[in-house]
Amino acid sequence: MLRKACAALMVLALVGCGDDDGDPEVDAGPVTDGGPGADAGPRTGYEATIVRTTYGIPHVSADNWGDLGFGAGYAYAEDNFCVIMREVIAAQGETLRWFGEEDGDLAGDVIYRYINTDETVQEDFLDAASEDLQELLEGYAAGLSAYLEDTGGAELAEDDPRGDPGCRGADWVRPITALDLGKVYRKLIVRASTGALRSLVLLAEPPMMASAREPVLESTPDFHREALNLPPPEAMGSNAYAIGGDASQTGRGILLGNPHFPWRGSLRWYVQHLTVEGDYDVMGASLQGVPLVNIGFNEDLAWSHTVSTGQRFTFYALELDPADPFSYRFGDEMRRIEAVDVPVEVLEPDGSVTTRTETIYTSHYGPIVELGPINDIFAGWPNSAGEVFTFRDANIDNARALDQFLSMGRSKSIDELEDALRLVGLPWVNTIAADREGNAFYGDVTVVPGVEEGDFAGCVTSPSVRLLNLNGSAALDGSNPDCAWNAGTDAPDDILGFDRLPRLRTRSYVSNSNDSYWLSNPDNLLTGFSPLIGLEEVEQSLRTRLGFVKAEERLAGTDGLGEAGFTVENLQESMYANRDLAWELAGEDVLALCDATEAWDAAECDGEAISESPTEAASACGILRAWDGLYETTSVGAGLWNEVWLRLRRTDGLWATPFDATDPVNTPRDLDEEDADVANAVRCALGASVDFLVDEGIPLDRPWGEVQFRPIEGGDPIPIHGGSGRSTFSVISSRFVEGEGYSDIPTGNSYIQTVTWTDDPDCPDAYNVLTYSQSTNPSSPHYADQTRLYADETWNDVPYCAADVAAEEISRKTVSVSLTD
Repeated sequence: MLRKACAALMVLALVGCGDDDGDPEVDAGPVTDGGPGADAGPRTGYEATIVRTTYGIPHVSADNWGDLGFGAGYAYAEDNFCVIMREVIAAQGETLRWFGEEDGDLAGDVIYRYINTDETVQEDFLDAASEDLQELLEGYAAGLSAYLEDTGGAELAEDDPRGDPGCRGADWVRPITALDLGKVYRKLIVRASTGALRSLVLLAEPPMMASAREPVLESTPDFHREALNLPPPEAMGSNAYAIGGDASQTGRGILLGNPHFPWRGSLRWYVQHLTVEGDYDVMGASLQGVPLVNIGFNEDLAWSHTVSTGQRFTFYALELDPADPFSYRFGDEMRRIEAVDVPVEVLEPDGSVTTRTETIYTSHYGPIVELGPINDIFAGWPNSAGEVFTFRDANIDNARALDQFLSMGRSKSIDELEDALRLVGLPWVNTIAADREGNAFYGDVTVVPGVEEGDFAGCVTSPSVRLLNLNGSAALDGSNPDCAWNAGTDAPDDILGFDRLPRLRTRSYVSNSNDSYWLSNPDNLLTGFSPLIGLEEVEQSLRTRLGFVKAEERLAGTDGLGEAGFTVENLQESMYANRDLAWELAGEDVLALCDATEAWDAAECDGEAISESPTEAASACGILRAWDGLYETTSVGAGLWNEVWLRLRRTDGLWATPFDATDPVNTPRDLDEEDADVANAVRCALGASVDFLVDEGIPLDRPWGEVQFRPIEGGDPIPIHGGSGRSTFSVISSRFVEGEGYSDIPTGNSYIQTVTWTDDPDCPDAYNVLTYSQSTNPSSPHYADQTRLYADETWNDVPYCAADVAAEEISRKTVSVSLTD
């Protein structure tokens, strides 16, 4: 069991900071542990070295896993303590207790108090981890807490409109324990399952209780993605390329990682370099408060992740006893739906704290859910078919995720990476990787319920179950024992095992942009896998298609970037090219229809004028014709096209050439301008876009960097390049702010890295940029420095080997602490 060392933490040896000559003061506090795996008896303290290089990137080195965790936790806390502290509150189910109903999350508090009990997290999650990981987590918690103790909270971020909410002086700030971290990680692991369904769990009420609770989620009967709390792919997705030796000019592997993750909150990335000599030496990015590298590289291997299309749960329809809504049939027996009371503390407006009791109802599969927000046919307990829905979460027992990242970081080749992935611990991301020897790899090796295509045959019986499957969610007959998940011989927790998951290894290239495994390379389509992982022979997103268009042009040398084949340099140029495939496919046809519009004030759009600003609308054609087709900060016309495509993209029958599964990269295409409805949709989209920009006071010819930017209080705004992701590869999913422009950037390009290798046997050739920078503290010099780097379309040539780290060192310190009973 993890020792509760942090609870007894007393800082006896404070931080020793380096002087101008770079010589640190090293505290001699007692640290008795030896190297990795050493049995040195009870731990008496921690010690680690933190060297920071350009842009504030910490390189943390230590003799063992506990010390590494301590140094990593301390370094992270210097930049972002308030982020992890706030996430601890959320994972503990205490947001209403500290932030009140206005800023709290009732459904989250209920579900995380339910699944994250101290006993469950300790025994089923933390104690199931490897010894190295347990030591790392203990040390990390100790490092976070030591920073808080050392500073007394005086250096914590304050509330500031430029950054995440601060926590200086907040009464909810306290030392953090390994148990706290376990709850945070478990919340992250079930993000796409129990976490996503939390509002639907709270809505579920048996008949006698149905009027007692106010709905927490409005009905969205048109489709279910919003109801399931799942963001659109462009908002929470990624791109990645792994280039094999046959596709690179050097014969070495090359990797591009380009996740589109949030710019604020607990899903921001944090760049770090973590080293336990002789055991682990990995650099890259980690999600907030994670003491291992999630996306990164070592001397021989580099990898990235993209959000997978796989499903992490299945719904089950339970056939209820007509005389007892708490009783359901399971085979030849009747089982009970249990009620679990969950107390939640609430901070009232007058400052008092009250306790509210909410109830979760559970079957033997998991919680009961109210699916009325997906479609009215599913509504009720019972619904119109005499059923109630429940779900089983494939990640609820996943205690393997952190050890999965640990073993991946230790891997030195694609062979070793594949062996590591047999653990099947990644909760919801694909893996794309390349190695020094020129091997490339794609795999959706993630936690997926053990359900194959054939398992649906006798398990989709009622109309509601059939409709739920048609709507894109896996649903089965929960009253039939034969519809249980089928684990296979190589999988834990009844999930699909490694050998039943899609993978592609090649010396050409692989790519993924959040579409299914099916199209990972146009010449090597992957087929025959469970539909719960993804769909085959279906139309791909424009972002996915553009990724492959760019790759095929690069192999042919037709993209204007020089000799055929990939290099790090041309991959970086391609990343920042800011192309828009929708414009490339439809732009000329849109311009023709624009030029042919004779009267912009004609009542052709549902009886309304095409545009309320006919003069400005008439100028739109020329502005779009002069546009360079890119989302560069200097591009004039990008703002107008961004609005047009937003309105036009979902038009029925838009393309004249339909999707062809034998040519998924190049179809559908050719705007069907001969179709009167399509032509009218183009004119209406143009007019509405012009009206929107005119009403907001934004000139149609304003450069994109003056429309999309990151505000900096007290400084000049930083222009941001990249498009929405609806039809671009480089993604910035910005939101429009009235009177400003697209100045609110919740997600988009985040931690971008390119990695390859030369003849140097130890040092990879790596470059990266963290678009929003390392620190959420607006007073930090590393609050926006990399944002400016990104805005200039440049990269940080990152130091990995010791000599390079020393050459870029900007600070050095040894941190240590002694532990007492």
